[in-house]
Amino acid sequence: MKKLTLILIALISLWSIDTNAQSYQKGDNLFNAGVGLGNYGYGLIGNQTYSLPALTANYEIGVHEYFGIGPYVGYKSWRYSYLNTNYGFNIVAFGARGSFHYSTLLKEELDVDIDDSKWDLYILANFGFEVTTYNGDTNFEGDVDFVFLRPALGVRYYLSDNFAIFGEGGRGALSYLTL
Repeated sequence: MKKLTLILIALISLWSIDTNAQSYQKGDNLFNAGVGLGNYGYGLIGNQTYSLPALTANYEIGVHEYFGIGPYVGYKSWRYSYLNTNYGFNIVAFGARGSFHYSTLLKEELDVDIDDSKWDLYILANFGFEVTTYNGDTNFEGDVDFVFLRPALGVRYYLSDNFAIFGEGGRGALSYLTL
């Protein structure tokens, strides 16, 4: 049952929902649910006994024909076993993100042959907090919290008027690649 649930979450999270499938423009409302690939963080020693991929969600409002802003949240968890100890980490990331959508700009200003009604290329920056909690048999000095600003590149391809698939690469919220 757990595998079926994870597969269902992964398939659903590949979709990005948009209320307007034309090229990115002011007033657009986007919701993305993603699964992160590419692990980073603690727990590099021992045998990994459990890992939940980074699950993320964000909402974006088009405030300009090229710019959007909105909140995001993410969660990742993993457990390790080393010698006779067990330990694990949970990370919650949250904050704001801004994006610059440049497909239409490439088409109109640089005469690049791109179908901007299907393709949305963008640069984004996540600004937020990561709260890491530790649990385990070994001594570790409390929780780890920090603030960050992380850039990434993104691409969205519209399959229909209201659905798209997307990918974001870079040091995003909890992973190096989010789909």
